[in-house]
Amino acid sequence: MRGARALATLLAGVLALELSGCSHRAPTPILAPEPRPDAGAVGLTIAQQGPDSTFQRPGVVGADHGAKKGAKVGAFAPLMPGLAVLSAATADARVAMFGLALLVAGVVVAPAGAGVGAAVGALTAPSRDTVERTEAALARALDAASFSDTLAYRIMEAGGERPIFSAADPEAPPVDTWLALDAVHVLLASNDSTDWKPNLRLRVSLRGRLLRASDGLELGAWSWQHEGRRASFFEWGANDASLFRAELERAGYALAAQVIRDLY
Repeated sequence: MRGARALATLLAGVLALELSGCSHRAPTPILAPEPRPDAGAVGLTIAQQGPDSTFQRPGVVGADHGAKKGAKVGAFAPLMPGLAVLSAATADARVAMFGLALLVAGVVVAPAGAGVGAAVGALTAPSRDTVERTEAALARALDAASFSDTLAYRIMEAGGERPIFSAADPEAPPVDTWLALDAVHVLLASNDSTDWKPNLRLRVSLRGRLLRASDGLELGAWSWQHEGRRASFFEWGANDASLFRAELERAGYALAAQVIRDLY
């Protein structure tokens, strides 16, 4: 009984101390969101020297290039089984001997594999003319899109009733701030530049700064990016780059929405 009473007294004391300590703990601070700059009436400027563009070519172009790359692949392929077995062999001498035998057989077959690989590579590699025509179609589509001017219009459209005016408008009223946008960068690329048939994703990126009109003080700076769909190099350029044109239009709407979200 005495032990139970002592234990109960001890627990009561610990609980009292805990409650007393909790009552003096400072509340966890809640960080307020960073206030957005007061943009006021915004004048919109965008660099006209762009957009900058990068279109990743297939990793192999032309029959001669395809033959060279194919020969390398074809020569190495027969060696793979032996190398795989040898890498897996530990202390088992029989497995090591089997892997060595496979490797020797692969060395014997390698010249024939190189010949087959060269023939296949030469046949499957796209011609330089086809690649250049596709690149030209993509460049024409980007030029026809007038992406910088179109993006400026999309931003003003996304702003709705907010006072955003183009710097190119001679009738624009005085503004409180300038939203200065850098040149747009348009990228069609994959994660592997050596891929024979790369699956290219469209990425369109943009940087901008909000400047106070009275003294040029920077009030905010952002970077925006839109990631579109994936397609092969030739799918992007097919039918006068119709897919590329459609995705560029989607990118313009998406980037404009991001700009307005951060600005206001």
